[in-house]
Amino acid sequence: MTTTPARRWPGRRAIVTAIGLVLIVAACAAGIFLFRGGQSTPARSYALVNPRVDTLIATVNATGQIAPVQTVNLSFAVTGRVAEVLVRPGDVVETGQPLARLDTRELELRLTQAEAQLAQVQANLDRLLAGPSSAEIAAAEAQLAQAAGQLRQVEGSVTTADMRAAEEQLRQAEARLNQLLNGPRESDVQTAEARIREAELNLERQRAQLSAAKTNAQIQLEQAVNQLTQAQSRYSTAKQNWEYVRETGADPIVRTVADPNRPGQTRPNILNDSQRQQYYDAFVQAEAALRSAENAVAQAQVNYDNARLAEANGVELAEGQLAVARVNRDLLFATPEPDVLAAARAQVASARAALDRMRGDQRGGQLEAARAAFEAAKANLERLRADPRPADLAAARAQVDGARAARDLARLTLDEAVLKAPFSGVVAEVNLKVGEAPSPGRPAIVLANLERFYVDVTVDEIDITRVSVGQPVTLTLDALPEVTLAATVETIGPLALPQAAVTSYQVRIGIPNTDPRVRAGMSVGADIVVAERENALLVPRRAVRNDRGRLIVDVVRDPGLCATPPERRPARPDLEAREVTVGLSNDQAIEILSGLDPQVCVYVEGVDQRFTFFTGPPRAR
Repeated sequence: MTTTPARRWPGRRAIVTAIGLVLIVAACAAGIFLFRGGQSTPARSYALVNPRVDTLIATVNATGQIAPVQTVNLSFAVTGRVAEVLVRPGDVVETGQPLARLDTRELELRLTQAEAQLAQVQANLDRLLAGPSSAEIAAAEAQLAQAAGQLRQVEGSVTTADMRAAEEQLRQAEARLNQLLNGPRESDVQTAEARIREAELNLERQRAQLSAAKTNAQIQLEQAVNQLTQAQSRYSTAKQNWEYVRETGADPIVRTVADPNRPGQTRPNILNDSQRQQYYDAFVQAEAALRSAENAVAQAQVNYDNARLAEANGVELAEGQLAVARVNRDLLFATPEPDVLAAARAQVASARAALDRMRGDQRGGQLEAARAAFEAAKANLERLRADPRPADLAAARAQVDGARAARDLARLTLDEAVLKAPFSGVVAEVNLKVGEAPSPGRPAIVLANLERFYVDVTVDEIDITRVSVGQPVTLTLDALPEVTLAATVETIGPLALPQAAVTSYQVRIGIPNTDPRVRAGMSVGADIVVAERENALLVPRRAVRNDRGRLIVDVVRDPGLCATPPERRPARPDLEAREVTVGLSNDQAIEILSGLDPQVCVYVEGVDQRFTFFTGPPRAR
C-alpha cells in the first residue's frame, strides 16, 4: 500500500533519494575523519526520538491528469463542402448553438421533393376518405333520373335508333360484368408480382448492406478501444521513466552501477544528456500516441452511431415500399363488392330485356328492363355515397407512410448538415475550411465543458480495498505547486484494468471547484484519505523492524539521551529490544498499540539527524 502523512511532502522516491544523499555525505565525512587521524568527532549513524501522541492520517497516493467533465469530437454525419464556420477555438457556446454548416442546396431540394410527394399521396388519401365529389354524385343522380324516365317510357314505340342503342347498352353491360367476374388481366398480375419481388430484394439488400456497415463500424470501434488501452499502458510506463529521470538524473531501468572508487559499493547510474533526451523523447511519443488513440475512439464511436441510424432508416423505407407493392397486388384480386356486382348484373339484364322487347319479346320484358336499369342506377348512387373499401384505404395509407418516411429522412439529412453543440462549453479545436470537404480522419470541431474537472487515477489491488466513494482527496499540481485542490472520490471501476502490469482499478476523482489557473491536461498528485486516527502514539516507521515474525522497537536504556545534543551522544548507545503491537501507519509514522509509552527514547538506525520523522524530510529552499 502506498500511503502519505497528513501533510503532503515529496514522494517516497524523493525520500529515498534524500536518504541516499545523506548516507553518501556521511560516508564522505567518515573518510575525512579517518584521513585526519580521528581529529574530529565521530559521525553518529542513528537518531533518537520520543514517541509522539498525534493524529495519524493514512492516504493512498496516485497520479493522473486533469480532464474536463465532457469532451466530444464532432463530425458531420453527411458529406459535402463547408459553407460556413461559425466559431473559433476558445469561443464559449451554448447547447444547440450552430457551429458550422455544409452547403445544403441539394439537400433542401431533396426535402422539397419529398414534401411534395407526401402532399400528393396525402391528398389522395384525403380524397378517398372524403368520398366522391359533388359532380360525381350529381352524375349518379342524373343516371338514376334517366333510368326512372326510361321506366316511364315502357309503353313508347321502338325505333331503329332505339334498337342500336339497346344492343350497345347490352354489349357494354356484359363487358363490365365479365371484367368483374373474370378478375384482372395476366399482364397486370405479372407486373404487380414483379414489383413485390423487386421490393423484397431491395429490403434484403438494405438489411444486409446496412447491417454489415454497422458491424464493420462496431468492429472498428472495438479495435480503436483496444489500441487506446495499449497506448495508455505505454504512456504510463514512459511517463514514470521520465519522471524518475527528471527527479533523480539516474537510469530508471538500471538504477545503480558499481562504484569504482568504493570496491563492493554501488552508486546511482547517472545518465548523460543524450540518454536523458532518449527517455524524454519516448515520453513525448507515448503521449502523442495516446492522444491519437483517444481521437480514433471518438471518431469510431461517431461512425458506429451513424451506421446504426442509417440501418434503421433504410430498413424502414424499404419495408414501406414492400407494403405498398403488396397492397397494390391485393387490390387486383379484391372481390367486387356485392352491390357493385349486383349493379353490373342488373345492367346486363336490363339491356337484354330492352333488346328482347325491341325484337318482339313480350311487353313484360321491357318493363323488367326499365326496372332493372332503375335499380342499377340506384345501386350506383348508393355505392358512391357509401364509405370507401378497406383495401383502398390500406393502399392509400401505406403510400402516405412511405412518403412520410422519405420526407423525415430528407429532413434528418438536412439537419445533419448543420453541426450543433450538444452541450454548453468551449471550442477547443476547429479543423474546417470554407469550400473544402471535412477531413475524414480528423474531428470537425472538438468541444469541451470546462465548468468542472475530474482526474482518473490508477490504484492497485492492495490499496483499492481501502478506497470508497465519497472519501476526501487532496490534489497537488506539478505546474502550480502552491495550489491545493479539495476533491472527492466519485466512482471506482468495478473491473480491473486490462493489460496492466499489476492488477489495478480506475478511480475517478471529482473536482467541484477549481482555481482559474487550473487547466485541463495538468499533471496532479492525488492523496486519497482512507483512514484517520486521533490521539495515536506514533514512532517513526523506520524504528520498527521485523525479527523472525515479531515487531521490535529498539529503545535506549537511558531515556535522558533523547534530550542530549547529538554531538554528545555515544557512538553506540546501550539498547533494549521491545516487542510492540502496531496499528495504522503511513510513509513516515506508525501507530503503537502496545509495548511503548511516551517517555521512552526510541533508537532509529542510519537516518540523517536533520530528518523530521513525523512529517518527512526538510523542504527544499
